[in-house]
Amino acid sequence: MYVLLIRQDNYIDDEEGLQRKHKVDTTLQIHLFGKKGNQDLHYEGFHKFMDNLQTEVLELEFSEFSKGSLIITELDFAKILLRYTYLDTDEYDKFLDRLLERIKHEQHGITFNEFCDFCHFLNNLDDFAIAMRMYTLAERAISKDEFSRAVKICTGRSLSMHLIDTVFAIFDADGDGLLSYKEFIAIMKDRLYRGFKSVSKSEGWDAFKSCVSQEMRQVKN
Repeated sequence: MYVLLIRQDNYIDDEEGLQRKHKVDTTLQIHLFGKKGNQDLHYEGFHKFMDNLQTEVLELEFSEFSKGSLIITELDFAKILLRYTYLDTDEYDKFLDRLLERIKHEQHGITFNEFCDFCHFLNNLDDFAIAMRMYTLAERAISKDEFSRAVKICTGRSLSMHLIDTVFAIFDADGDGLLSYKEFIAIMKDRLYRGFKSVSKSEGWDAFKSCVSQEMRQVKN
């Protein structure tokens, strides 16, 4: 696993017992530019590094819910997708309850490869959002087949039909088998930013309710 150490000034003792500072190269700097810091960083190497790093982060996130199993439940998958969003507690519970109602007789679990494929798709969410906007402008929602084709075009990967069924079970609000821009893209952008998206500051009672909602969600997870 890659270890990222922040560059900092360390103190060392000299011959007179005094301390002085010296600079320490980070593990990341050595990995990317060599011990002397004079190696060139090429796109292919950096892309491979970032891909491996992201995979390790996803493994940690997946393992948090799988607890040693090769799969996570569809409910756990939904919790992962919604955990960094700004839904209030009632909306959050509504998504999970809707999913459980729709899959109560068909729970097969989500594998790590399926989870990675979906997260790779989220990395290309802006391209997919453009396609979704075209459907929105035409006053059309998107079907499962159209969703699958759009993901394939944007990412070069195919999502499993079970994964697509699970996504629609989570985000298809009215159960018509179609997905709208509002139902999906806005929420997934929150997930993509992992809680680092800037939001307008609220004060007073609204701020208190928002804080309580976030804490309650963390406890449930």
